[in-house]
Order: sequence, then structure tokens, then C-alpha cells
Amino acid sequence: MSSLSPSQSQSSASVRNILTLLASRDAQLVAGGGGLERRVTWACRMRSRLPAFESVQGGELALLTLAQLRRLDETLPHLLKSLYQAGVAVVAVAAPSEEALSAEAREFADQMHLPLILLPLNALLEEIEREVITFVVSFRGETERKATEIASQLMQLSLQGAGIQGVCEHLATNRGKWVVIQDADQHVRFQAAPANLSPLILPSPLTDEQLRRQGLVRVVEPIPSSRHEIAGYLSLIGNESDFDYLERIILGQATPIIAIEFARERDRTEVESRYQVEAFTDVIQGHYQQPEEMMARARLLGYDLTTPQTVVVFEISPEEHDFSASGLYAQWSKRVREELLREWSGCWVQNEARRVIAILPLPAFDDQAETEREHENSLYSRLERVVFRISSQKSNGTGHPIYSCGIGRIARGLQGLPLSFREAQQALEIGRRLFGEGNLHSFARLGIYRLLFHLNGHSELDDFYYETLGPLLNNDSTYVETLEGFFRCNGNLSEMARTMHFHRNSLLYRINRIEALLGRSLEDPELRLALQIALKIHHLKKH
Repeated sequence: MSSLSPSQSQSSASVRNILTLLASRDAQLVAGGGGLERRVTWACRMRSRLPAFESVQGGELALLTLAQLRRLDETLPHLLKSLYQAGVAVVAVAAPSEEALSAEAREFADQMHLPLILLPLNALLEEIEREVITFVVSFRGETERKATEIASQLMQLSLQGAGIQGVCEHLATNRGKWVVIQDADQHVRFQAAPANLSPLILPSPLTDEQLRRQGLVRVVEPIPSSRHEIAGYLSLIGNESDFDYLERIILGQATPIIAIEFARERDRTEVESRYQVEAFTDVIQGHYQQPEEMMARARLLGYDLTTPQTVVVFEISPEEHDFSASGLYAQWSKRVREELLREWSGCWVQNEARRVIAILPLPAFDDQAETEREHENSLYSRLERVVFRISSQKSNGTGHPIYSCGIGRIARGLQGLPLSFREAQQALEIGRRLFGEGNLHSFARLGIYRLLFHLNGHSELDDFYYETLGPLLNNDSTYVETLEGFFRCNGNLSEMARTMHFHRNSLLYRINRIEALLGRSLEDPELRLALQIALKIHHLKKH
């Protein structure tokens, strides 16, 4: 997209307008036709002494006669170069013929796109000066009136609640140009196309050069914010020949209106976000009186809590001390949110400090325990895919944080969600302690660890542990490993010998030795139960 320069856009009338005005005075364009869209801000006549033109600000129509040039011992080509460097928009010369202006002067005007106008030899330059000044001023006043009228229409739409979309669509239709809104980082947020035209395919990032290749240009204005920062950018895009001073004035008056819409949208988003957070918190903590009322609140936000649901908690490791401070938390939580929504389009996701909590919807199923286990396993598999995709995404050189995920059991209805949330937190805590970071920890899969974890440190648990395994620990701690292998292989000595790389005779000796130290046979079902619980406690104590 190409931005119109200030010299092109901060004037009122164009050279083309001035030529039309002077047509009744037999004015002719003899060179510099490429500059007809240059803007004319004023008119001034050549003085009878040097400097020939005083106080040139840029954008003027310079009026002179060849006779004046000769009296000042000046040449037209040299004067044109000086006027061009000073920013004059157009030069009009009273002369007997086009040939009298010299080929060199006309060639320079064409080369620099500086319009050169031939006036009749008897042209009254003072009258032309007054006429052009009057025209430029009135043209600017009419333009500003039109801009104010359009801005008033935009403000009325804003007051009626049309929003950013309604305001931009009206502006696009009124001006016959594309309206584009970018955020502060210059990402395109919205585009409105003129009537009967399709939206533009805009490159990212949006650059002047890429739109110039399509023959398009833009005028652009920053959108202010109440915090004295730039909230974004408002652009009008169209063909270069279609732009005039009106576009710049309109944008200057429209940006405060868009700024108001930005502020409303931000406030609306903040209110909606607070409402979302409050509703989500009430659901997972059970802070409501009437379940029907709570489900109605959730429905208003687009969530159906009538089906089975489960709560999962993704949390960054406490060891990642600097992760939040580094500003990378938002990237990680965004990736987690996106992948969860990709797997469960109807899930309810909420971000908190260093963690992401989600309520995942599941299909309805019967009351059979086997069916519930199938759904638990399916849920676990889908979450494994989510974690895999998160870890597979490129991190833009920032690295992935270490995190874990706790999974609560399936809640059949709204009132079971607080328990599922507590279970997800407990699974996270127990799983981290036993199996380390970077894993999925399902409460349903923790088994007896759910009980033992909260009894850890109690004297009764310690007494049971040492009474059961003490004879082995005090003699040879490797017997504990042999015992774990025994239960892992369901007492199959051949399988034990293969997996533990023992000779069968050596293994038989160790089993007999364990039984002798314990004073009971491993065939005793009560002893087997006690030993398996004691081994779980042993694993718990190792972590």
C-alpha cells in the first residue's frame, strides 16, 4: 500500500481543478502533464525585483510573464528549477506562443512532472491571482464542510450502536474506497469494501510497495487511545487519481470516532471477560444456589453443561521461576487454548496465573463402569494428542516451558464439576511428586496413590510400611526390587528371570530368602495385599 505524501494530500484543489477554472481565460497546459494531481494551496505573482518570488511555502501557482523574466535577466529553465525545488505546484507564463517558452523549459517540466501553463500574452495576472486564491479557499471550505457532514453521519451511526463495522462500511460506501483498520502492531483487524466491490486480499505485513504493484495507494491516520498511545491505524485505499484533500480531512475527523469504538469494544471485552471468569469460577467451585440458573448463565456464554464433562488443569512447573516475568506465558497459554479448542470445539477454557483450566465436554453414556473407563481412556488419548501438538509447535526461539496436566474424573452433571476440579488439582500434585514434571496425571489412574499420598507422614502409615517391608530393608534392599518384579510378573518365575536377567535358580533362592525373612509364604493372599500396598508406600517415599 502506498501512502500519499503530505504535498499530495494537505492541499485543497488540484492543478486539474485550476486548469478547469482558467479555461475561460484560454489557459493551455504545454508540459508537465504528469503532475495534474499536484495540490494548489495558493497563488502568487512574480515581483519586479529579486527575489522574483518571495515567501514561497510550497503548493503555489506561480504567475509570471516572459517580459518580467527578461527585465530580471533570468531564464525560464533556471527559474523552473528554482521553483520546483521550492515546492511550487504549477507555473503559468504569459507568452506569445508555446515555442516562446523554450524546448528546454518544457522538457524540464515534463521530466519533473511540474505542470507548465501557457497564458495569453494579455492575461491579467493580478485578476488571475485573486480568482485562484478565492477558488482555493472556497474549495477548501466546501471540502471541510463535506468532511464535517460525513463525520457527523459516522458519529450518528456510532451513537446508534453500529459499531466499528457499521461505521467503516458507511465510510467505504460514501467514499467509494476500501477502509482498513489495523491494530497498534499493524495487523489488519477489519476491512470494509465499497459497494459492488470485493474485499482486497491484503498482504501481511501490509506494505506500501505491495499495494503500489496493484495500482493502489492509501491515506492513513493513527487512531488515538485514552492512554495517550496509538490504538491502531485507519486507512482509505483506492486509486491514486481518486484521492483529494477531502479524504485526509475525513480521516482526521473519523479517527476519534473509531477511537471511541475501540474503547467501547475494549470495555465490552473486559466486562464480558469478567463475566466469563466469574461464571467459570462459580461452576468449578460450586458457588451457586440453583443449578438451573447456573446452567442458564453458562448457556448465555455459549456453553452446554447438560452433558458429561471433565476438568483438566495445565500448569507450568514451579521450577520455571522467570517464565511469567519473561512475557512468554501468554504464548504458552494461547497454544494450550488453541489445541484444546481444536480437539473439543465446545470446551470452556480459562487462563489463570501460570495455568490454564478447561471444562471438556464429553458425549453422553450409560451407567456401566466399563463404558466410563472407555471414555476415561479416550479422554486421556485425546489429551496426549493435545500435548504432542503443543510440544511439536515451533517456539520462535523462546523454548517451551515445563508443565504438567492434571485430569479429574468425569462428572455426569454440573454438580459434579467442583469434585472433578479438585481431583484434577490433586492428580497434578500427586503425579508431579511421584512421576515428575512434563506428564499427564489422571486422577482415575492414580489408584491407591490417591489414598496413600494424603496419609504420607502419618505414624500409622509409617508403622505399617516398616512392619511389612522392614525385614527386607534391614537385610538387603535389593530384595524389594525382586519383590516388585514378582508382583509385576504376577508371580511367574520364568517371566521374572527373563525380564530381570536372573538365572532361575538364583531367582528361586531370592524368593525363598524373602519368604524366610518375612516368615510367611508369598502364596498367602493377605501377605500379597499387604506387600503390594507397602511397595506403593515405598515408591511414594522415594519421591
